[in-house]
Amino acid sequence: MSILGKPHVCPNCASPQYYKSRRKGLLEHFLHAVFFVTPFRCVVCDKRYFRFRFPTTPNHDKHHAPTA
Repeated sequence: MSILGKPHVCPNCASPQYYKSRRKGLLEHFLHAVFFVTPFRCVVCDKRYFRFRFPTTPNHDKHHAPTA
């Protein structure tokens, strides 16, 4: 995942291996809902950090069969 062309890496160890972490508490749910801030966790150093996640528009054409 990258934002504006910058690769997504852990800010602690610079590893590109990460996964989306669960949101904890009302503040994190609020930050996610309003500012699209999502927690991630590094696979290598286990550090939890936050990044902006921009919402993507779903591609509705994927689910429809092509018409002839």
